[in-house]
Amino acid sequence: MKKSNRQLVVGSLQPLLFCIGMYCVILIFSVFVCSSLYNSFKSGKHSTNIEAKTAASASADEQTVASLQK
Repeated sequence: MKKSNRQLVVGSLQPLLFCIGMYCVILIFSVFVCSSLYNSFKSGKHSTNIEAKTAASASADEQTVASLQK
C-alpha cells in the first residue's frame, strides 16, 4: 500500500505536533503549580498574623479574667 502525499506530510509533522502538545500541557501544569505555591506562601504569612492576633486577644482575655477575680 502506497502512502499518499497527505499522509507523508502529517507523518513528518508528528514530532512537531507532539512537542507543541507537550509544551501546552506543561505550561498549563506549571501555571497550576506556581499558583498553588504562591497561594500557600501568601496564606502562610496570613496565618502567622492570625496566630499573633489570637495570642494577643487570649492574653487580653486572661488579664480581664484576672482583674474580675480580684
